[in-house]
Amino acid sequence: MTFPTHILAGLVIGKLTGDYTAALTGSLFMDLDHLISYHQNGILFKPRAILHESLTEKDPWGSQKNIFHSVQAWAIISLLVVALNLHFGLIFSLAYFVHLSLDALNGDVYPFYPYKKFQIKKPIIRYLSKKEAILGVSLLLLFLIA
Repeated sequence: MTFPTHILAGLVIGKLTGDYTAALTGSLFMDLDHLISYHQNGILFKPRAILHESLTEKDPWGSQKNIFHSVQAWAIISLLVVALNLHFGLIFSLAYFVHLSLDALNGDVYPFYPYKKFQIKKPIIRYLSKKEAILGVSLLLLFLIA
């Protein structure tokens, strides 16, 4: 899913739980692995290259959804955050899980990275598609009326 879709999901969770900080942090945290990939491929400080790359459906290097986009990372990081602060941690964990679920809808994900035997290949909602736009508008409406 695109960055705006993840932000909207975080905003909905924040509104429903009353904690925008935990919800938005959990919704966006795992995309740190994109920054690692950008650094490894020499575009971290090239805004045009990042914009171009982020507007394409496929990950050209196959390294953007890796360690933080795995079920194991979600479980370990969520447990650590819950241990530090129960309220924040539960909301963070929920938002993180929703992010993983949304990304799985786009396909081309290894949910148990680095174990690549199991892969979700076929997208249910294609990246930057009309279906994703409808999902985004639906999340926005939910945020506005909830």
